[in-house]
Amino acid sequence: MAQRDGKGRAGAQPAAGPDSNEWVSEGVRQYIALLESADPLAIAVQMALWQANHAQYLANSRAIEALRLPVSITGTRLAMMRILYCAPNKELPLKDIARGAGISPTMVTNLVDSLARAGLVRRVGSAADRRVSLAKLTKEGEETFRRVLPVISERMTAACAAFTDEEKRQLIGLLQRLF
Repeated sequence: MAQRDGKGRAGAQPAAGPDSNEWVSEGVRQYIALLESADPLAIAVQMALWQANHAQYLANSRAIEALRLPVSITGTRLAMMRILYCAPNKELPLKDIARGAGISPTMVTNLVDSLARAGLVRRVGSAADRRVSLAKLTKEGEETFRRVLPVISERMTAACAAFTDEEKRQLIGLLQRLF
C-alpha cells in the first residue's frame, strides 16, 4: 500500500523492489509534480504496461524481421492476418475484421490496402451481398502467416516463461479488469 503524505496523497514512489525500473519511477515523479491528484501506483501500472508492451513489440518485430518477409507483419497487421487465417475460406467482411481486431474500419481499409500491395491479401466482393467487401488471404498470405505463427508463439511463450500458470491466470484477470 502506498504511503500517504500529510495531505492524504499517496507518496510519489510506487512499491519498488530491486528490479524496479527507473523510467517508471521517474515518470511517476513527473506526474506527481505536475498534478496533485495523480495516483502514483495507477500511473506506475500504466507506464509499466506501456513499457512491457513496447518491449514485446520490439522483440516481436526483430524476430519477424529475421524471416525477411516482403512486408512487416507486426501489431495490427498480424492480428488481421490471424483473424483471416482462422476465418472460413480465409476471408471476412472488412467490418468483421475491424470488430475482431478492435480497430476502426478505416484502419482495416488501410491495412488491407498495404497487405494487398504486398500480395498477402486481396479484396473480393461478397457473393451474398454486392455492397460488402471482403478481405481474403492469398496463398502467399497463408504461407507468410504459417512462417510467422511459430515465431510469435515462441516469443509469447518466452515472454511469460518466468510466470507460473497461476500467475499467468492472475495477470490475465488483472489486465482484463483494466478495460
